[in-house]
Amino acid sequence: MLNKDSLRPQFAKEWEKHYKTKALEEHGFSRRKCSKCGRAFWSTEERELCGDASCTGYTFIGNAPSKRKLSYVDTWKEIEKYFVEHGHGSIKSYPSVARWRDDLYFTIASINGFQPYVVNGELEAPANPLIIPQVCIRFSDIANVGVTGRHYSNFVMVGQHAFNTKKTGLFYWKDEALRHDIAYLKALGIPTKELIFQEDVWMGGGNYGPCIEYFSGGLELGNCVFMQYEILPDGGSRELSTKTIDMGAGLSRLCWITHGTPDSYSVVFGKMVPKYRKKFGVKVDDKLYLEFAKRVGGLDIEDVKDPEAEVRRIEEAIGHPGFEKTLAPLQGLYASLDHLLTLLFTVKDGMLPSNAGGGYNLRMVLRRTFGMAEEFGWEMDYAGILEDHAKELKGLFPELADGVESTSDVIAEERKKYTATKEGASGKVVNMLNKGEIREPTLVMLYESHGIPPEMVADIARKKGADVEVPMNFYEKVRHKEEGEKKLGNAGQIDVEGIPKTKELWYSKEGRFKAKVLKVVEGKSLVRPAAVILDQSAFYPEGGGQIGDNGELGGVKVLNTIKQAGVALHLVEDAGKFKEGATVEGKVNLERRKRVSKHHTAAHLLNAACREILGTHIWQGGSGKKEDEAHLDVTHYKRISDEELNAIERKVNDYIMRDLRIEVEVLPRNVAEQKYGFSLYQGGAVPGKELRVVKIENIDAEACGGTHQMNSTTGEIGYFRIVKRESVQDGVERIYYKVGEAAVAYAQEREALLKKAAGVISVSEQQLPQAVERFFEEWKAQRKEIEKLKEEFIAARAEEIIERSAKEGVVGERIEEDAKVLAKIGVLVSESAGAMVILTNADGNFVCAAGKGAKKNALQLFEELKKKGAKGGGNEKMVSGKIA
Repeated sequence: MLNKDSLRPQFAKEWEKHYKTKALEEHGFSRRKCSKCGRAFWSTEERELCGDASCTGYTFIGNAPSKRKLSYVDTWKEIEKYFVEHGHGSIKSYPSVARWRDDLYFTIASINGFQPYVVNGELEAPANPLIIPQVCIRFSDIANVGVTGRHYSNFVMVGQHAFNTKKTGLFYWKDEALRHDIAYLKALGIPTKELIFQEDVWMGGGNYGPCIEYFSGGLELGNCVFMQYEILPDGGSRELSTKTIDMGAGLSRLCWITHGTPDSYSVVFGKMVPKYRKKFGVKVDDKLYLEFAKRVGGLDIEDVKDPEAEVRRIEEAIGHPGFEKTLAPLQGLYASLDHLLTLLFTVKDGMLPSNAGGGYNLRMVLRRTFGMAEEFGWEMDYAGILEDHAKELKGLFPELADGVESTSDVIAEERKKYTATKEGASGKVVNMLNKGEIREPTLVMLYESHGIPPEMVADIARKKGADVEVPMNFYEKVRHKEEGEKKLGNAGQIDVEGIPKTKELWYSKEGRFKAKVLKVVEGKSLVRPAAVILDQSAFYPEGGGQIGDNGELGGVKVLNTIKQAGVALHLVEDAGKFKEGATVEGKVNLERRKRVSKHHTAAHLLNAACREILGTHIWQGGSGKKEDEAHLDVTHYKRISDEELNAIERKVNDYIMRDLRIEVEVLPRNVAEQKYGFSLYQGGAVPGKELRVVKIENIDAEACGGTHQMNSTTGEIGYFRIVKRESVQDGVERIYYKVGEAAVAYAQEREALLKKAAGVISVSEQQLPQAVERFFEEWKAQRKEIEKLKEEFIAARAEEIIERSAKEGVVGERIEEDAKVLAKIGVLVSESAGAMVILTNADGNFVCAAGKGAKKNALQLFEELKKKGAKGGGNEKMVSGKIA
């Protein structure tokens, strides 16, 4: 089986084939082997150890190989300048949220934006070769953030890519890539003698190849991957037709190496670090921190078996046991700044904190930030920190400023939820403490089931005099794995293997067509319904939230149309009337489709209106379009108010009245993305190298396969009306709406109800709200009076029963009241001195009650009722239940 472990010795054996390059040799590099880890590396000078920090530590700290001391943004500008001057196109970062992918929630590498269509040669890259400052989001290193000096949950990957297609030939391969890497590092002020190139293997996405990582002073700066081989289904492999250079380097590390500071955060976050260290009173022993930082490079918390032991070893090496704990506030500050920037990037791109999917990890890092603020007693101005981030990164990502307001609002809402969680946490934690010591499995359960961060647990326990140890790698254990890869559903229930894709006629306005029957599937159940497969069809198959067409096929009713692997399945009443190879005539219900299409077009307008009214964080989270009603799910961090709904409804009707042109164009994916941006993917990932773009003038442009009001205007929708709103899940709001005739009918129905309600209480429609309010207040007052009278009745009946019991003993009484009244009388009797009663009502409810010192207690009284089939429960004072 092919994997990295099996490939490493194979590639090492054939090192001249995979790693020997003119680029390294002409710069004076020779191959050597590390005496500590055994890995092969290339350097210009004789040395025993490779470049990895686990073998050498951070030797660049306090001794930077570059003296340029570049800022974070300026580091990118220098890199961009070099590559552009040497024939590379510079392109903007793809969004941090990978909407165009169906397998990832977040962009985790610069190559993601070019997979699979550019990498496999189906599409041309926007530039070739190219350079890109790609924002990446990864949660695999959460425990390391703020600790190792180099880890982040968000980072900019400098991507250097070249695609050697059949058209271009092998124009940019190992030598070209490495020459440019050596040269751009030199442009940053790093001498060639300070570089070490280390041999390794890369594997991912069904491809693999050799790669060369490059280091300086113990810090890995980048990894140049030569994507060369394809893994075949039988386990073998072959050379790729498009060989790709996939070099990724951390911008934060490239900036850091020019400073040699104890950590990268102080240079990446710029002026923010001294500002907030001063504000929060964060102090450290700078000399000791410098020595600690040099050795912490090998501390990778998720890889080290015992992180705490490794920290103790480092502390002993610098001669100061316990020193790491003094760094906790500084590490917490760095982690908080990182986490808040992650929120800014992702909320701007449409991902919100939640309990599921990619939002789970966002909520995790945000609650971690809240927890650290409480632990260290910081009053954090979250909006101010976000504004500072946007200012610091203005020269690289000016669009970040657009996300500050929405992200601030999101954090404010999340803070409320966190506070509510905290209020309910104390009881749960104390309950766990009463059962014994709280260990890691309990911490994980409290976090995953109740959202209670471990820092909160430790704080509550501390106040109760107990100690709870939070593992350094706790957040690594609870994060959602693989950067939140999406799970893909099954393709369907009907076997369509070997059947050619259906020729699409459904975008034509013609509802009649003839086609050849390719396959007939007899219906066995609702799961495997009767279906007919044709060579071509005008029936639109269900997709993108739009229901499939119905109509007739060969005189047989078509109930619905769905699609599997490009094949349209016509679900029919009776498949027995069709024969394979026969020609049939189809007739689509165009009137129904027209109504459905209006609702679909309105969904695009509604989404655009939500973005304008609620903010740019709005993304479509799902939809459903039927002929008489539809709904749209949008990502939003709180309940949409009635005022906001009214504003949204007015905005959609404004779009309709403006009679905007609806156009459809089919474009190569890369062309569409460059023209319209990644808001194209509002409806989710769309497969294929071409995108069908539905554009509504300058209001909206989306990749969409729906029928819509083809080549018409928004005015044909007629009228838009929101029906209701509901929260379908954490961070997702659903808006139900109607358009056209359905909306008019709904409005008329509501008006009729209004008139009827006004008539019932004999007021005008305008006076109805005040009248209803008055009646409601009167009803509340009358209800209070009734409750008062009922309490007086209960007290009187209880007093009467107590007096009778003193004379008669056990009183048996049937009262025509509900079970609650019986129970209240029973409570009063049980508080008396010696009274006994058995109460029943017409519904079979009963109460047995006995006062203090009674001859029989309630349980003994209950024994009498058991003989009549009574079932219930209670204690010696009172038993309640029901007689069968």
